[in-house]
Amino acid sequence: MPLTANITNIARASLHDGPGIRTVVYFKGCGLRCSWCHNPETLTVENEILCAPIKCVHCGKCVEVCPAHHIIDGNDMAFLREGCQKCGRCAEACPSGALSAAGKQMEVANVLREIRKDVHYYTQSGGGVTLSGGECLLQADFCVELLKECKKEGIHTAIESALFIPWKNIEKVLPFCDFIFADFKIADAEKHKKYTTQDNRLILDNLQRLLFAVKNKVTVRIPLIPGVNDTPEDIAAFAEKLKPFADKFCGIEVLRYNALAESKYIQSGKKFTDFGKAQTDEFLLGFCESLEQALAHKAKVYTVL
Repeated sequence: MPLTANITNIARASLHDGPGIRTVVYFKGCGLRCSWCHNPETLTVENEILCAPIKCVHCGKCVEVCPAHHIIDGNDMAFLREGCQKCGRCAEACPSGALSAAGKQMEVANVLREIRKDVHYYTQSGGGVTLSGGECLLQADFCVELLKECKKEGIHTAIESALFIPWKNIEKVLPFCDFIFADFKIADAEKHKKYTTQDNRLILDNLQRLLFAVKNKVTVRIPLIPGVNDTPEDIAAFAEKLKPFADKFCGIEVLRYNALAESKYIQSGKKFTDFGKAQTDEFLLGFCESLEQALAHKAKVYTVL
């Protein structure tokens, strides 16, 4: 029986997820619950229905097909999540996009077919495919098979991982991966647990093992969240954790806070936490410079403005 994975999106022509022009495959499911996550529809492994009432045209097609009768047809559409069977019939029937399914079971061949569409761009730009999420390595066996097929066709491969997974899941993809983004969100263990629901001991252990296993293939990514991990104390804490291995990774990329994800939370029925405005260019550049100094210039720290 062919391997399948739950995929939420396959985004073409990405410019910020590895070298060149890339196709990014977003996997569903993540072991962390970051308070600022900008892809909340990828958090759970299970399928879910996204609801955007503003798009509803009141055609009643969703009501006709819902086996649990959890959609009420009236002046305003009401989508009742409690009791929803997540069968996806309402999303299939919806002509306006008010209801849509987050997550689709796909075989390796189906995903590869989408990746192949932009081979010309990969060749011209030095790009390729990046597996992301959620946490792509929760579905590691599928990732291995997909990466193998990409390598057979000469497509550059990369993954982005939060590393909150068993080491065996990471280890099995390394022979087929050209580049790795390793997320490192918060250096302090207790603060990490407060904002992600998990401490960072497993992440740090995996990061250390990864850097010794594949030298100069790893870029550490720090998502900079206002008031959470962007203070001088945080810079010192990041430097303390990363300095011992600073000569083993390609660099550190600091990511600007994405303040535009609220609509995704509304559509997925999840609570949105607002951390304020995204940082200015000046602040980001200053953070990068300070962290690079704290690392004694052993690693390049940069951001994409």
